[in-house]
Amino acid sequence: MLTRWVYSIETESERLMHCARQIACGFYRSNGFTVLPYTPSQYLSQIVTFPNLSYNNIPRFWEQVRKINVDSFPLVIDPKLFNTITKLLGSIDIKKPQFDEVKELWTQCESEVISEIYKVLPQKNNIIKKITIHPTSFGTSCSFNQIEDTGEVIMYLREGSGVHTITEAIITVLTRLDISNKLSGLWAESEMITDFLVTQTSIAKVIEKYEAAEFFQPTIRGTRGKETAKIIQESNQYYQKLGLPSFDQPFSLVDDKPHLFNKPMLDLSQTELGLFRELIKNQNQVVDFDSLGSSISKDEDDFSLYAISKTVQRLRDKFEANGISGSYIQTLRGKGYLLKN
Repeated sequence: MLTRWVYSIETESERLMHCARQIACGFYRSNGFTVLPYTPSQYLSQIVTFPNLSYNNIPRFWEQVRKINVDSFPLVIDPKLFNTITKLLGSIDIKKPQFDEVKELWTQCESEVISEIYKVLPQKNNIIKKITIHPTSFGTSCSFNQIEDTGEVIMYLREGSGVHTITEAIITVLTRLDISNKLSGLWAESEMITDFLVTQTSIAKVIEKYEAAEFFQPTIRGTRGKETAKIIQESNQYYQKLGLPSFDQPFSLVDDKPHLFNKPMLDLSQTELGLFRELIKNQNQVVDFDSLGSSISKDEDDFSLYAISKTVQRLRDKFEANGISGSYIQTLRGKGYLLKN
């Protein structure tokens, strides 16, 4: 067996901090997830469950968590902040997630599922050396690390998730960096490929021997489902309670200069400035390549699709460096880019 299961109040604290970072930087908002207070048995894939604690009593809490690097686990967190969150969690009634059933099921099928993944992705054969699963009550259905030299897959598996979700996480761990680095793919594009492999290939047939497909909702289908106005309203109210307005626009132009949360972004090159200004002016609409090229240079011969793509990637990197998700700039293949705001 490759898998070990580890649960403690400390792993729940780390999970909470991971979720807080994704809330603070806008990752959930820009990718269609809805944040609601923690409620047992809330298992919808597009809903992020997040405990209602007194975060605003912690000095600069949202500023601190926005800077956490979530690419690898365990997270590197300021010890004082971590201890504060652990004490807060220990002071409320959070039920230990029930995972015995899925643990037993995964024990039965782990070898067969992973073997089938390697058949479909032969270039990844035997990369995984061990798997650590932290059951949790919080967050999305699953979150995971980027696999490193140790070959360890680390994931947080929310109560109510099963073998389909574990498999989805493993496939994403194996493919996401390739999709991002070699194909310039975004989070949603990576998830769509994983959803396809989990539901439409021979991997699906193996999983369904152990767990019915009806209990699994692919990530992209869930986040693109039509949410009710009531849920959206509840989420907006919860953001306000957390001290993070969900509907305030992160980006604006002041004197024709891009601002993030009403503060000027000062680290932009002239090329990045021109392109970003064009995206803000046309926020929530697709801006075609010609318009973006013109924002970079008045001479059409001076820009290319490659130059636009690299400028957008640098902007996304600077978003992340400023504690905001790069997912706010969306790619529409063959058409252009869109800034969600």
